[in-house]
Amino acid sequence: MKRVLFFTPYGLINGSGVMLWNILQHFDRSRLQAAVYCGQSGPLLVNTPPDVALYESPFGKGRLMDILLKSVNATGYNVYEKNIIRIHQQFKPDFWYLNTVLMFHLTPLAERLGVRVIAQINELNSMYESISYEEMEHAITHAELTVGITQHICTLASQMGAKKTALQYCFTNTSINNTSTARSIQLRNSLGLPEGVFIWIMVGTPIYRKGVDFIPSIAQLLNGRLCHIIWMGSGAIATGLNYMIDKQVEAMGLRNITFIGVQTDDYQPYLQLADGFVLTSREEPFGNVLIDAAGCGKPIVALSEYGAGEFILPGMGELVDHASPAHFVKAMVTIMDNPGAYSRAMSIARSQAFDANEQVMHWQELINALP
Repeated sequence: MKRVLFFTPYGLINGSGVMLWNILQHFDRSRLQAAVYCGQSGPLLVNTPPDVALYESPFGKGRLMDILLKSVNATGYNVYEKNIIRIHQQFKPDFWYLNTVLMFHLTPLAERLGVRVIAQINELNSMYESISYEEMEHAITHAELTVGITQHICTLASQMGAKKTALQYCFTNTSINNTSTARSIQLRNSLGLPEGVFIWIMVGTPIYRKGVDFIPSIAQLLNGRLCHIIWMGSGAIATGLNYMIDKQVEAMGLRNITFIGVQTDDYQPYLQLADGFVLTSREEPFGNVLIDAAGCGKPIVALSEYGAGEFILPGMGELVDHASPAHFVKAMVTIMDNPGAYSRAMSIARSQAFDANEQVMHWQELINALP
C-alpha cells in the first residue's frame, strides 16, 4: 500500500481543489492511504473523509499568528519547514503530491528529506509567473512523475525537462447535474427573462485572464439579439478592472448582461436555466465548468487552444481561433441561429467520461504504476 501526502494551498472550490476533493472521496482504500497538508483551509476540505488526515500550515491560523510566526522565522527557526517535517515524520509518506505549481517551492525540502515527489500542473503560462525560475526548474526536474491535466500541459512539461509525464484530465461528480428544473425556473423569473430569450452563462472569477473585460463589447455586439448574458462568480474580488467594466456597461446603456456572485447552492440551477455556455478565458487549461456545462447538455463556445480543444467534440459547440469579442460573438450567433445542430445527448455522454468514479481509477493506476 502506497502512502501519499497531498499538498494544496487553499482548499478552495477551483479546478485543482475539486480534483483533489474527488480523489479523496473515491480512491481505493485497500491500495492507498492519504493525508492532506493545506496551506490555508478552505470550504472544499470541510468534508474531508475521516480516514484522511488533514494538516494545516500554522500561517493559516489568522493574522496575529502569521505575524508571530514570521517573527520567529526571522530569528532562524523556520516554523513553516519544521511543521512540514513534523507532519512528514508522523505520516511517513512514500510520495509528496504537489497538486499545483503554487506548491512547487517544497521540492528542495522533499529532496533533503529523501521523499519522492509527484507534481501536478493545472495551470498555463501566466500562472508560471507566480513562482520563481528556480522553483519551476527544481520541481520539474526532481519530480518522479509530472501529471498534466491536458496533453498540451504534458508536452510543455516534457519540453521543460520532466523525467516522466502522465495525462490526467480534470473530473467532477457528474451526478449532480440531475437536479430539478423548478429552481431554474424560479431563477429565470427572478431575472425577468421570459421564454424566448436565449440565455448565455459564463462562470469564473472576473479577472483579465478569464476575459471578463470582453463582456461589455460582447454584450454591445449582441444588443440587437434576443439574448441575455449572465456572468456567475462576481463579487469575490473588486479591482480597478471590475470598476472599468461596470462603468462601460453603464455608459453603453447595456441591459443584456447580469453579473451575479458565486452560487454554491444554485450553481447547477443557473447552468440548467441557460441555453448556452461561453468560456471567454484567454488562457484556460481545461476547466471543470466545461464538464458541468456539457453535463447539462448546453452547447459551448470556447477558445480552441488548450483544454477546450481536447474536450469539445463536433456537435457539442463552437471553438474559436482567437480570443476576441468579435470571434466569440460570431460563434455565439452561429449557435443561436442553429440550435438543432448541437447534440444534447452527445454533450452529456462526453461529460460522463470525465466522471470522478471513472477518472479516479485512472489516476490511481498512474500512482500504482510507480515503483
